[in-house]
Amino acid sequence: MQTATAYNPVTVRNIAGEMANHALERGEGLTHREYKRLGYTDEQIERNADEAARIFANSSTRRVA
Repeated sequence: MQTATAYNPVTVRNIAGEMANHALERGEGLTHREYKRLGYTDEQIERNADEAARIFANSSTRRVA
């Protein structure tokens, strides 16, 4: 007999990583307005912009090296 496990519908997002990926796909950083058009809230942008910039800088440096 199988035991039932609880289903957890919550999915954790890495918003800074998502923002950095958008910038990497474009090849340059995005503006606040462009992130808003992608569906991010002001709070998400303000909270994750610094980390997204770090991820973008590190990733773009690795691509060049």
